[in-house]
Amino acid sequence: MDGKHQADHGQYKVRLERRLASVINGFDKDYEQISGSAQNDKLLTFKSLNIDHEFHFYLFSQEGELTYWSDIDMVPDFNNFSTSKEYQLLDNNRGIYFTKLRKLTRNNKDYWVLQVHPFFDKVEIDNEYLESGYNPDIFGNDRFLLSGSPKENYQEIHFDGEYLFSIFFRVGYDPPGKSINHTLLIFFFSLLGLVLLIGGGFVYTLWSKGQKILATIYTFIILFCVRVIMLSFRFPNDFFQTGIFDSSLYASSRLNPSLGDLLLNVICYLVVLIMIIAILSRRRVAISFINFRKKYPYWLNLACAYTLSTILMFLVFYLYLNIVENAQWNLNIGAIPSFDYLKIVSLFVVFLGGAAYLLFTIIGLNMVLFKSTKNQSYPLKVLVIFVLPFLVFLLFYNFVLFIAFIAHIILLVAIISFKLYESLFKLDFNTFLMFFFACLIGAVITGAAAYQDLRYDEVRSKVKFANNVMLDRDVMGEFLLEDILTRIGDDAFIKSRLSDRLLSKDPIERKIKKIYLAGYFDQYRQEVSVFGQLGQPVLGQGKTVDLAEYKKRYMNSDYATQVHNLYFIKSTETNTGNRFVAFIKIQRNNDFLGTIVIELNQQRIESGKAFPKLLMDNKYVSNYIERDFDFAIFEENVLSYSSGIFSYQGVDMEDILDHKEIFTTGVLFNGYHHLAVEYNDKVIVVSSRQYPNNYILADIAFLFVAFLIFTLLSVSVFLLLMGINQLRFNYATKLQLYLNFAFFFPMLVISVIALGFLSHSYTEDLHRQYYQKAGIIRDNLGRDLGGEQFNTLNRDDINGELYALASATDADINLYLPDGILMATNQPTIFDKKILTHYLHPKAYAAIIESMENRLLQTEQVGGLQYKTVYLALKNGENQRLQAIIAIPFFESEEELNVMITEVFSNILIIFVVIFLLFLIISYFVSKNLTHPFKLLTQKLKDTDLENNEYMVWPAKDEIGLLVNEYNNMLFKLESSKKVLASNEKESAWREMAKQVAHEIKNPLTPMKLTLQHLLRLQAANKLDTGQALVNPINSIIHQVDTLSDIASSFSTFAKMPLPKNQELELRNVVFETISIFYNREDADIELEDLTNEGTSTKIMGDPKLYSRVISNLVINGIQAAVEGKKSKVLVQLVFEGEAHIKLAIKDNGKGISEELKDKVFMPNFSTKTDGSGLGLAIAKRGVETAGGKIWFETSTESGTTFFLLFPLIP
Repeated sequence: MDGKHQADHGQYKVRLERRLASVINGFDKDYEQISGSAQNDKLLTFKSLNIDHEFHFYLFSQEGELTYWSDIDMVPDFNNFSTSKEYQLLDNNRGIYFTKLRKLTRNNKDYWVLQVHPFFDKVEIDNEYLESGYNPDIFGNDRFLLSGSPKENYQEIHFDGEYLFSIFFRVGYDPPGKSINHTLLIFFFSLLGLVLLIGGGFVYTLWSKGQKILATIYTFIILFCVRVIMLSFRFPNDFFQTGIFDSSLYASSRLNPSLGDLLLNVICYLVVLIMIIAILSRRRVAISFINFRKKYPYWLNLACAYTLSTILMFLVFYLYLNIVENAQWNLNIGAIPSFDYLKIVSLFVVFLGGAAYLLFTIIGLNMVLFKSTKNQSYPLKVLVIFVLPFLVFLLFYNFVLFIAFIAHIILLVAIISFKLYESLFKLDFNTFLMFFFACLIGAVITGAAAYQDLRYDEVRSKVKFANNVMLDRDVMGEFLLEDILTRIGDDAFIKSRLSDRLLSKDPIERKIKKIYLAGYFDQYRQEVSVFGQLGQPVLGQGKTVDLAEYKKRYMNSDYATQVHNLYFIKSTETNTGNRFVAFIKIQRNNDFLGTIVIELNQQRIESGKAFPKLLMDNKYVSNYIERDFDFAIFEENVLSYSSGIFSYQGVDMEDILDHKEIFTTGVLFNGYHHLAVEYNDKVIVVSSRQYPNNYILADIAFLFVAFLIFTLLSVSVFLLLMGINQLRFNYATKLQLYLNFAFFFPMLVISVIALGFLSHSYTEDLHRQYYQKAGIIRDNLGRDLGGEQFNTLNRDDINGELYALASATDADINLYLPDGILMATNQPTIFDKKILTHYLHPKAYAAIIESMENRLLQTEQVGGLQYKTVYLALKNGENQRLQAIIAIPFFESEEELNVMITEVFSNILIIFVVIFLLFLIISYFVSKNLTHPFKLLTQKLKDTDLENNEYMVWPAKDEIGLLVNEYNNMLFKLESSKKVLASNEKESAWREMAKQVAHEIKNPLTPMKLTLQHLLRLQAANKLDTGQALVNPINSIIHQVDTLSDIASSFSTFAKMPLPKNQELELRNVVFETISIFYNREDADIELEDLTNEGTSTKIMGDPKLYSRVISNLVINGIQAAVEGKKSKVLVQLVFEGEAHIKLAIKDNGKGISEELKDKVFMPNFSTKTDGSGLGLAIAKRGVETAGGKIWFETSTESGTTFFLLFPLIP
């Protein structure tokens, strides 16, 4: 052995010793409880030793008598171990066990305490409950050899220096847990972290700079490469033992080798989709898309949006089917009792797919419907035309998919009709309503997928059942007969009867029929023939067929099975069933005693449900059908054979068989689902009751609640990431949320409490049924076996009665003696296969035998199967002495309880969801009604100004009435204040006007005064003789007079200016008409940029003539503000501002307005021009603000001035 292997084996040894040290410490802790469970002067009893323990233990007396056993799976024999060793390996027919032996003294009596831990399980039957092989928690795999004594090349295992056993590690041995390459693991995590860190930073930088499309592309590339690397190296599947990355639990393809990989793939897709949605949801993109969609017909854009949404809907539908078909679990209401985190992850994956479907549907429709000028009914008409072919096709092809498609159509109609896309990116109650509605639609779609999966399973089961009916072999019968023939050949009673020629052979036939052929073979007509050593009949002397004739007739290679001396004859006639013929040679001490021939003729087909699944080996599972189906065989549409409850004679099956669907998906008729399977010239119709309607509704309700929870969690995470402070709800939203929470929380509490109570009630009722059935069995056994006759009956008589009663009650019965040892059973295979021992359960021993109780219901477990067992005391009616203990195991108890829990949960869930949806609708209208007065008040307050205000009337004297009364009082006070304010403003205005007029008139008067004074000086100097001396002064005076006249005219015009007309106008037309007169100017370049898109409405309220003068004035100001030597350029831009306003911008390239003049721009008579009146901008401001608009400007001495006019759009 090389150095590397020696080092590995040394590590294996150290790790194994560490695990065994943990086991031994557990032994010691259990022993402390055992030793302290009873006082030293008291006898040890089962009651005192039935303690909570980690490892099974057994007590033996010094003489080797078994006095206590804590487990009934395995009970060791005293001769299997040595009393001279503390630690040793115990090897018996049940397995190999690591044991610790020590002494215990009680009441001056010594006992051996043997504690065991399984190393290897020897199980003859391998199924989902029982599994043979080495303990994986101790050894990992089976590539090793064990020895109880030291051997050459074996590693010796010790604990505290004491030898335990020896082990030889063979090539390929792996210790428990995945063999992890730590270097590779560190490399993977480092590489993954580095890629995500650098790549995430790079993408974030691109996104922040506005390069969002490029950032999305890089995100897709990074995530794609990461997932390819992970899948190529099977990371983390091969590095961690977790169910979510276990391919045996879920695997659909190389891209999705496990549920965890599917989750990671969906998350990666969703990250990219969210980035795409973030890009598409921007208003700028929506506006830009308007120009793109103009290139194509409107109906084509709608059809593309509908197609995308429909494809996503089908993807969600088949995503659910993919998960449930490739996973080892289901996601319908039946999965509730065994709900675990894997099912939660599966539902979360479906939820993510549904979220992508909803978001892209809304975004797609928003892109097409945004600022559309078409009537709202037009998209609905296109939708009808689009979905009609799908509806017709699905109606005949797949009705379940048809229902899902109907739900999809309802979602599209709701999005278009109620404009749900407007509520997606603002978090209010309408957003929550949209999410709730989407959850309901998603639940209907996935609920339909769940029903589709159920139908697929049902069809597969019925096809398998039909094939079993027409199969050339009954594999289940072969499996059972193999064991039965062996047991008959070893039966001492049969050997005794055959060896004595004087004894009747009839009891042989009775025992074989009652004991060995009961249960599954009740569906066969049973004939037993017994032949002597020479082949002569010794049972049924009237029979003419001898053994040689039997052998000649049936011992044919065409009939041979895998079981020796067992033959299966396939029936060629419809009215006769298949046949088993078995030849059993009876020998004792190598002496041939005779032959028993068993002939079984099949009368009906049963699934074998009564046969315990605990005994079902994996190689027979494919032929095991848990459900009982009704079926019929037709030849040329004529009924030739039927079995079950459904009457195939009372209906016109010929019409049903004419449906093509009956051979593919099946048809529903009279509350049954029927599927037909063709076999040569025959047709087999298999029927079962259809899936209950309340379960279909429960599936939808369950999925709705799951999606609702995921939605609320997603919104909560979003708020935490974005900041809870950004959440601003209005009063109506708060009211609606409070109302729903006030209902939801109590309803949830009540539902949970009701579920608990009803589950407990159903459990108690189920237990009562068990007790009732067990009581009937005890009464019958007491009548037939009880009393003094119990001691006189032989074991075969007791077995016969037990088999008959078990067959009549469809139950398994075990009968134990008062010492806890099995006396009789109708399922001897369970004990013969060493699945259970012949010992009574220790808790039943303590209750029935020691405490003298009459009955006990005990939860037990064998392997992975948990079940209930009822123990009853069978007492002598005269002296009440315990004669036997009856044990009745209910192997289907867990499934029956799960069915009851599912029934309870489904009913409560349906009620909860229906009430929740109704209350959601009611609360919506209630909140609307409650918030209506506030909306009315809000509107009135918005319209409140210094002009005409109307008083409000509210008939009720409630809080709203008080608020309305205060509002009316406010209007009265406002009216009074308005008069005072108007008077003050008028007086102030006249003062200001007089001041301004005085200032303006004073400006020309001063030069006039100076000129006149100059003339007086000239006259005094006698220099006015010439006319030339008067020309200049007089011209100056005339000029100043003209200036005074202009000022007077301007103020007169301003004072006489009429109030603007308030009427509807198309602002785009006004702008176009006004700007068009400036295009021919040579001293300026005028450019008009319309960003509102032709066809969209730009209607506002105002005076078109006034607005034309305002725009013209602003353009002229821009031209006149040009820098000397530079050609003037004016840009006029029209653009929407949000969804309710439109903005007009007029930008020039002039010298701008200085900082000290900014506040005077809109004042009357202010102008930066020498020939300006200073009234243009004042008039513009008054006209714009009168119509409810705004005017402002931005200026720079370098780039010029931009004036903005903002007007509210008419809805």
